[in-house]
Amino acid sequence: MALYLISYDIAEKDAFEYEGLWNALKAIRAVRILYSEWVVVDNQGRAGAIYDSIAPKTQMKDRLLVQEILADSKWDKLLIPNEEYQALLRNARR
Repeated sequence: MALYLISYDIAEKDAFEYEGLWNALKAIRAVRILYSEWVVVDNQGRAGAIYDSIAPKTQMKDRLLVQEILADSKWDKLLIPNEEYQALLRNARR
């Protein structure tokens, strides 16, 4: 397994247009860890597939990044408790 970060930039004034994006993230069981960052556990080598499933829900003006998170990551003040993130991080490659 692997842990992936999904990060995007959208205009706050257009946030009402992104219900489809957030529903797509929830559908793949992604967890919101910061306001514009989510993580999802999936098989190794799946960043492209995750991107392909989410990108259609964004607009041309948006920015989107999907990348693997390694176990060596550090964090502070996430939107979820540290224990929850540590449990997700157990899926990351070492």
